[in-house]
Amino acid sequence: MNSPVISRLAPTPSGYLHLGNAFNFLLTCLLVDFMDGHLHLRIDDLDEPRVMQSSVEDIFVQLEWLGIKYDSGPSGPDELFSKFSQRFRIERYHESLELLRKSGHLFACECSRSEIRQISSNGNYPGTCRNKKLNLLKGNQTWRILVPVQTLVCLKTFTNKIEKIDVSREMADFVIKRRDGLPAYQLASIMDDLELGVNLVVRGYDLRSSTGAQLYLAKCLNDSIFPETRFVHHVLQTDDAGDKLSKSKGAHSIQMLREKHRNPTWIYQETAKSLNLPFEEIQTLG
Repeated sequence: MNSPVISRLAPTPSGYLHLGNAFNFLLTCLLVDFMDGHLHLRIDDLDEPRVMQSSVEDIFVQLEWLGIKYDSGPSGPDELFSKFSQRFRIERYHESLELLRKSGHLFACECSRSEIRQISSNGNYPGTCRNKKLNLLKGNQTWRILVPVQTLVCLKTFTNKIEKIDVSREMADFVIKRRDGLPAYQLASIMDDLELGVNLVVRGYDLRSSTGAQLYLAKCLNDSIFPETRFVHHVLQTDDAGDKLSKSKGAHSIQMLREKHRNPTWIYQETAKSLNLPFEEIQTLG
């Protein structure tokens, strides 16, 4: 990578951070430090009804406790809401949506999530409204991007290996504008990364399909920068039953775990262990 490395931490403040978040943050921080890069804190707060003030505060508390220092982004909740919130970038998101609409990449969909689950065995959108020619300017419907069969995109790994993702199989005709009118995650995420100049994205392997969706969006937007981004898709942290840790499933928060562990050394060691690195003597992040 010839240009300076730029990456980001991108938590969603819809619940308290858990061990899986800590693992992602630490790995991102270590990779950026190793490459003498720039780390930005981006908090994905676009879905305002799900944003919890206590969760926003928790992000800053736990980052400080973990010893993670970032180079740009909000220093606390006040600065997030006054300067860095995704709400300040909504106009840019809508400009991109309009560009995609005018270029013929979109179609309107009136299907609910429950209706899709009833007729789709794998959870992917089955194309119900693809050829209905519904009016995109009508309210109370989503906007989906048309993903033709066998739409392949190439992603570049951290070691510059090229991998292919079949977006039509992983994220068929995915939503880019929600029923409530808000831009969807995939669009907001890539637009934010482009604005920040991000060229290294570190995320869980479960988000590899999102990587494919965002690379496809870049292609539809005629962007040549995002495809040069390098991606690290890391192993997932799981609970005792082997299930992925998640806020929705009530994973133990770092806040709760801190009652048992007075310092973050154990998290550093668990992170190293997950990466198959020597961990017994690790005491600090440095």
